[in-house]
Amino acid sequence: MATQLELSGYNNERELLAQRYRRGGKWVYSIALPLPLVPSHLPVPDPEVKLPGNRRVEKRRAEKFGTYWREKDKRVAPPLLLDTTYPLSDHYDVRFEVAGVQVGVLKVPHNFAAEVEILDGQHRTLGWAYALQEIADELKHARTCLLGSKAAEDVIGIQTWQAKVDALTAEQERFANEYLSLELMEGVTEDDHKQLFTDIAVNARGITKSITTSFDRRNKLNRVAMDVAESIELLDGRVDFEKDRVTGKNENFISASNLVDIVHHVAVGIGGRMTVGREDRMKDGAIADMVELFFKALTDSFDEMKELAEETGPVELRAKSLLGSVTILRVLAGAYHTLAVDISDDSKPRVTEKGDRKARDLFASLNGHMGFPIEAGWFDTGYFDDESSKAPSSRAQHLKSLSADIAVWADEGIPF
Repeated sequence: MATQLELSGYNNERELLAQRYRRGGKWVYSIALPLPLVPSHLPVPDPEVKLPGNRRVEKRRAEKFGTYWREKDKRVAPPLLLDTTYPLSDHYDVRFEVAGVQVGVLKVPHNFAAEVEILDGQHRTLGWAYALQEIADELKHARTCLLGSKAAEDVIGIQTWQAKVDALTAEQERFANEYLSLELMEGVTEDDHKQLFTDIAVNARGITKSITTSFDRRNKLNRVAMDVAESIELLDGRVDFEKDRVTGKNENFISASNLVDIVHHVAVGIGGRMTVGREDRMKDGAIADMVELFFKALTDSFDEMKELAEETGPVELRAKSLLGSVTILRVLAGAYHTLAVDISDDSKPRVTEKGDRKARDLFASLNGHMGFPIEAGWFDTGYFDDESSKAPSSRAQHLKSLSADIAVWADEGIPF
């Protein structure tokens, strides 16, 4: 009878030493993971593909971290934060426990990288993966050159490449003996993951309002903005969820943070406040309906917006029309609120038929007067720096005043 061999390469599970404790009502597992296991145990981000629930990683930033880890003798990195829907508790064997902290063996499947999401540490994960691959590639090249030198009996070449092989082998061994710390939270849904990422990111450097908007579903205006970004044909596929400012060659029409501003202005006006009471009373669907009517009025009234809806690029729009300016869009949204929106009962906010018609008539009268260079009537408002300006001042008071002035034009006629 053949002897049964137990070889780790054929096991369906991997065993890891892990501490376990409670945080925020969920089990958290703390694990020290050898760096060479990063590519096999963790989801390695792709700079070209944004992971669900995370911002896109920057390749250069990850490469810089990998270089830092290779070159610095004294190096440090905070723990990685991850979460999963995988039932870890079903595969955790407690061995010791003290003061609420358990120590035991956690079994995870071989495809565990597909079961976890990174909450914090995307760039470090990718940086370590880059560094490990670079060392392997350089070592392979050095060994190839060493073999070539030996075949050619090149003594100097043999010495040079042997030294290189030795140095890279030592670096590879150093990585093998270094550990990263990771904290893994169990039982986190995709929506929970997005909210946790937002909670971590709100005060972090480099996190834009647009990224926060796309993840923070507790904020009513954010929720509505995310919904209308898909439901309004003019916006679908043209909202930048990474950057706050959409300029130059950016193929998006507006940013997510811009869209939140427009939703706010349509719902309560440029100077209005979305109070806690209004948060409770105003229904998301009612606000979304008003925003959809505003964008429909724009599309029906302005030739440039019709062209944009028919696939003319936002880059071309910004080059030829004030309507490519988010500041003008915010001003028009505020004017639309003044003319068409009734929130006297803010539990039932609505666009009145008479007000919508009045706003549409105003927009139609402005059609043909949005091009560059701006007409004297725009410059005479006092909110443009000069006649070569492509947008008015975006200061809060100026936005409010220009919006009020434009709303008045609905009765008095446009001044140009």
